[in-house]
Amino acid sequence: MIKGTGIDITDVARIKKNIENERFLKKVYSEREIEYLRVRKHNPQTAAGMFAAKEAVAKCLGTGFSNFGPCHIEINKDELGKPTVKLYRNALKRAEELGITTIHISISHSNDLAIAQCLAE
Repeated sequence: MIKGTGIDITDVARIKKNIENERFLKKVYSEREIEYLRVRKHNPQTAAGMFAAKEAVAKCLGTGFSNFGPCHIEINKDELGKPTVKLYRNALKRAEELGITTIHISISHSNDLAIAQCLAE
């Protein structure tokens, strides 16, 4: 059963402007994500896609970032490169309250924009 949906579009230039700022990185991304971005040489399209995914998940949970931050939503990739979502702290608590057990996420980007859509079951 579908418990929620979310979508977000992010301007790559906005993320590119902040991606080298350590304070921004720690506020938005988990340590695991920061390491992934370092390996990817702080690719702005990758970072913007992850940011859009976090926003989409927050919308899917029905709260936005009102009771947790973007760093409590972690975007990873499985062995085939498919994006996955891992929740922490109040984001995880909210998902449990809603009975969400699985979150599907899709991310795409161009040079200028990144978009993500999620579906919660």
